[in-house]
Amino acid sequence: MKDTTVTIALLMPLTEDEGEKLVGRLDLGQAAMQMMITAAGLGIASGQASCHDQALAQSVLGFPDGKHCALLLALGYPADRPLAPINNPARRDFDDVVHFGSW
Repeated sequence: MKDTTVTIALLMPLTEDEGEKLVGRLDLGQAAMQMMITAAGLGIASGQASCHDQALAQSVLGFPDGKHCALLLALGYPADRPLAPINNPARRDFDDVVHFGSW
């Protein structure tokens, strides 16, 4: 993350409640996805990483006690080429991966 133009830290409250943890992670995942989609529309590349060393993250980022750094979202312009849509992605046909009612 040290060489990115911008890194966004997504924080959530520390809690022992498993339901709150689950909902918090879901919410942060959706927020990260929306930021990444928006960035791509502006030609900005992105990548996310989890944060395992909370003590280091807190010392570097300065967030308060009682918070947990769940995700880091790196943003920047690609160095080797402009970010652009893939015109012919190598994907399987829709009917090969989506099934209704049965396999």
